[in-house]
Amino acid sequence: MAPPSTATARRAPAAPQQRPATRRPPLRIFQPEPRRGARRGRSARAHVWLAVALVVGSLLFVVVGDAMVAQGQVRLSNLQSAIVSAQATQKSMQTEVAQLAAPDRVVAQGIALGLTAPAQVVNLPQVPLDVPLPAPQTSPVATKAAAAVPASPSAPAGPTAPAAHGTGSTATAPAPAATTATSPAR
Repeated sequence: MAPPSTATARRAPAAPQQRPATRRPPLRIFQPEPRRGARRGRSARAHVWLAVALVVGSLLFVVVGDAMVAQGQVRLSNLQSAIVSAQATQKSMQTEVAQLAAPDRVVAQGIALGLTAPAQVVNLPQVPLDVPLPAPQTSPVATKAAAAVPASPSAPAGPTAPAAHGTGSTATAPAPAATTATSPAR
């Protein structure tokens, strides 16, 4: 006889095992509690309503945000047009001020008010602000001579010069100061 094949060896029953005897509980009819089932249905409906409310709320939020952005753009457009208008007004006013401050117009206005042009114009030298000026040189002799001359209450102090065009009034003119200040080249 030939040895049994592996397939038949597998089919061969193994030694029977004995199970321990257990007692099963008695069977009963299942009756679900009606309230729990109703709660689960209400709970699922509540979740659906909550999801719908969240979607609708988010859509409303987006619409309100878009309306606020549009309103801001309209306000920005209005402000930009107001700025352009104000800039045009400012430019026209600057032109008017420049025309009113023209030297020819100022001289004509002064003549109309009775002012006269000076006979001589003295240009003052430019003094730099970052360089300190030297101390003025005074002599004690000049101070004593000025103190020796009695001043009358009706006469003005200092040298006098007749006014232009023979008005008869006198005007005080300060003595020219001899200062030598050099300004740096700019």
